[in-house]
Amino acid sequence: MALSAGCARLPESFPPPEQRAPLTVPKAGALGYFLSMADPNADAYLVKDVADRGPGTWRWAYQHPVLRFFVPDVPRLKFAMVFSLPERTLRETGPVTLTFTVNGKLLDRLRCEKPGEQYYAHDVPPGMLRPNAINLVAIDPVPVWVSKADGGRLGFILSRAGFTE
Repeated sequence: MALSAGCARLPESFPPPEQRAPLTVPKAGALGYFLSMADPNADAYLVKDVADRGPGTWRWAYQHPVLRFFVPDVPRLKFAMVFSLPERTLRETGPVTLTFTVNGKLLDRLRCEKPGEQYYAHDVPPGMLRPNAINLVAIDPVPVWVSKADGGRLGFILSRAGFTE
């Protein structure tokens, strides 16, 4: 009986379904396609007009913040961002319009009328991104809040930003 059990027919084998490759994971310390201010490498993504430090999960963005990302060669991507508008600054400035540009080309404008944390996502048109290269994203808030004490200019609070599928 033991010998006849060894002669049983094996079930047919099937190849695993075709897998979709995820966005590439950057090497430690290298630029990637998405930024979280909690990331210890966050400074590498900041080109200008973003606070040098924050509480660890967010930073102030000023008048003309610019971020950089290494974007893989993926056919369709969205630019997404998690940000906040503090009630105090919004009360003084009124609605804030964020203008998004990618590599110097207009992506979108977003009018923000409510305070608090917000999520933004917008499809990036084909040809706007440079695949397998550094891409620059500028987010211009208008108006910015101006401190009466020292003239400092604050735009919005940035938590996360980058490209998603």
